[in-house]
Amino acid sequence: MNRRNFMRKKTFVVIFILLIALSASLYAGSTFTLGLVNYYSYFDLEDQNFEAYVPGLRAEFFFADFIGVSGDFIYLGQDYFYPEISYATLLVDLVFRLPLGFIEPYIATGPAYSMAFTSDDAVVGESAFAYNIRGGLDLNIMDWLSIGAEVNFIVDDVAEFIEEFSTLTSEQKVAAIKYFSKIGIVVKAKF
Repeated sequence: MNRRNFMRKKTFVVIFILLIALSASLYAGSTFTLGLVNYYSYFDLEDQNFEAYVPGLRAEFFFADFIGVSGDFIYLGQDYFYPEISYATLLVDLVFRLPLGFIEPYIATGPAYSMAFTSDDAVVGESAFAYNIRGGLDLNIMDWLSIGAEVNFIVDDVAEFIEEFSTLTSEQKVAAIKYFSKIGIVVKAKF
């Protein structure tokens, strides 16, 4: 009976220490970042067409050292025939990062929404839902500044993409990955 009580107390102490460590890491990981992202298609980078970038803004909040959320606004430009209409993509991601000091790799995933807007109105269509997954690496140049690179993979219909992707040849799969991938250069200010 004494041994059983000792094991319960030992288990309680271990759980208590783990909870304290988790709470401390949740507090220590609170970080807010604002960033600029310039995306390029794979083909524009291959052709060294650096003027064909797609600008974006990102806000991130990390409520723990390893996990947070981000929101992106990616400006796609104006309509060719109706210049008063502009297009954008909105991303809302769950972000997993590995803070290793100078180097900080991360992956993120979440929904993406296409929108059209004018100076008076903004519309997100019912069929505007997409899904994205991105991975990247930040270099923490200073305590308050990081630069990095990432690849963002956005598809409109995940089930359809997987079904069609499985029927492609190896060369076609590589071409599809290149087509749907956007390579981003990221600069973030950390608060």
